[in-house]
Amino acid sequence: MIWLYITIFAYLLFALANIGDKFVISKFKTEPIVYAFYVGFMGLVTLVLIPFGVIWPDFNQFISSIIGGVSFVFALYFMYLAINSGETTRAITIVGSTSPIFTFLLSYLVLNERLSASQFMAFIFLIVAIIVISWQFEKNKNKTAKKQLIYALIAGLIFAVSYVSAKYVYIYQPFISGFVWIRIGGIITALALLLFAKNRKLVKEDWQKPKGQKGSLILAIQVFGGAGVIGQNYALSIASATLINALQAIQYAFVFILAVVLGKRFPTIKENLNKKQVIQKIVSIILIAIGLYFLTL
Repeated sequence: MIWLYITIFAYLLFALANIGDKFVISKFKTEPIVYAFYVGFMGLVTLVLIPFGVIWPDFNQFISSIIGGVSFVFALYFMYLAINSGETTRAITIVGSTSPIFTFLLSYLVLNERLSASQFMAFIFLIVAIIVISWQFEKNKNKTAKKQLIYALIAGLIFAVSYVSAKYVYIYQPFISGFVWIRIGGIITALALLLFAKNRKLVKEDWQKPKGQKGSLILAIQVFGGAGVIGQNYALSIASATLINALQAIQYAFVFILAVVLGKRFPTIKENLNKKQVIQKIVSIILIAIGLYFLTL
């Protein structure tokens, strides 16, 4: 069960990065395409691992690696578009609940992956927990909400493609080798984005802005996020892609807890919750605990 503990820790790191993202997006306006570029380009750091076990993949593994890296960057891009198009919570809800479902279907069809009865029960509880912890029940049928829905669904699907492609690579490649090749896919994506003049202009303008607090914060976010990606990918290399993805429910629980703890000091990340919403979050955490119980059976 080491993969479960690694996954939980990875999602704690992602939650810390999410809190940082929320702070950056609210205080320092950054275009989604620029943020996606940074994430892909930071993959250069992983090239230092090349002497430590990277091997040349066959054609199918190479294509899957590139697809895994490319799709991860574009999934982030569409997720940021969804966040910028409306309520952050609603965007995260749609992405977080649809991505594991898409991953389950793709894993079933592409990887021939099958869950045991207890794993399937855990999957169901974790998906419901994601919906409960982040869903807002106010009805909003305007054009902005529809645009956000489309962006979020696309992000959920592309995240699933990224997870399943990565899992395919890890079936045949050692972890370090597969991880580096997947990050190379992200680097290629970042460089490809610069082929478009508009993107180059946006990246240049953002880079020329005074760094100061923003630069330090983005670096810290990338460290937490990068460590989370390593942990998540290692867990993915030894466990079910469907379950790793569904365990995102833990990430959202951590985000809620961190927002409550840190919100008093940093108002921009504070969640103003009424009694009903607090109960909603507590119920979701209970559902997560039930899901984790089924995973231990």
